[in-house]
Amino acid sequence: MEEFKGRTIAVVLDQVQAQMAEDAGAVAVIPIDGIKQTVVAVEGVQRTTDLSTIKKIMSRVLIPVIGRVRVGHVLEAKAMEAAKVACIDESEYLNPIMSAYNHTYTPYFMFREGPDGANGFAYKMEKRTIPKYPFKIPFICGAADMSEVLQQIYEGASMIRTKCADDEETHDASKTFEIVRKIMGSLDDIINADETRMYQLAGSYNARPALLQMIKEQRRLPVPFFAAGSIYMPIDVAMLMALGCDGVIVSNRVFNILSPETRLENIMAAIKKYKEPEELAKIIERSGGYGPKPK
Repeated sequence: MEEFKGRTIAVVLDQVQAQMAEDAGAVAVIPIDGIKQTVVAVEGVQRTTDLSTIKKIMSRVLIPVIGRVRVGHVLEAKAMEAAKVACIDESEYLNPIMSAYNHTYTPYFMFREGPDGANGFAYKMEKRTIPKYPFKIPFICGAADMSEVLQQIYEGASMIRTKCADDEETHDASKTFEIVRKIMGSLDDIINADETRMYQLAGSYNARPALLQMIKEQRRLPVPFFAAGSIYMPIDVAMLMALGCDGVIVSNRVFNILSPETRLENIMAAIKKYKEPEELAKIIERSGGYGPKPK
């Protein structure tokens, strides 16, 4: 999913919004049935997006369409794969069928012979997320800290995004920034760690030292890292890129403001020109300061 780097993914409700996102330069779209708070009030639970909606969007746009499924729901993921979506977002935004990230690991340094651990290291966990390797399409998974990032990568995630269980209508973007700063800070710790510190970090993250060593050598995560969660202002997009994100998932709230087409264009400009202050000043000016508030 390297082709997604330096681009934006838009969360959309229908074909019209998907077309608008594609025209503005989005690299992919994630269809949803509606805002969680509204859907849950009517149906009691928010499940995966109706496949008929996804197929309509796929027939309308040429960019990849990402299917969003509940954490741990293997059959929803299989249905999405059969519908030929480009990839799957295992999402905590939807109501999970089980508690996510409830993993229990034996410490990495406990040696035990047998098939349970590579190189003789024991590695046990109580599976709560979808097994990724049997699928032929990539997965996007959420993480709130480096421990979860490493767990998701080990399990087969092809992209990591910031994790958020709040409703899109009520989520505070500052939480997204907090997670990004935390993960980027942990990434710096890994890159600058000596051998002793590396093993200490592997223990604290319940991760394999080999994975941390690969991150240290590459000086980055081995998969793209995107920010997600109430992001719809160009200047926020630029800041997230400056903090080290590879891209941004734009909230569906962008379609509830005045002139969403212009806002999307400004977001695309911000993600490309985040290192150019003069260009950012022009983007802020075009957006009317920080841009009109959602309706």
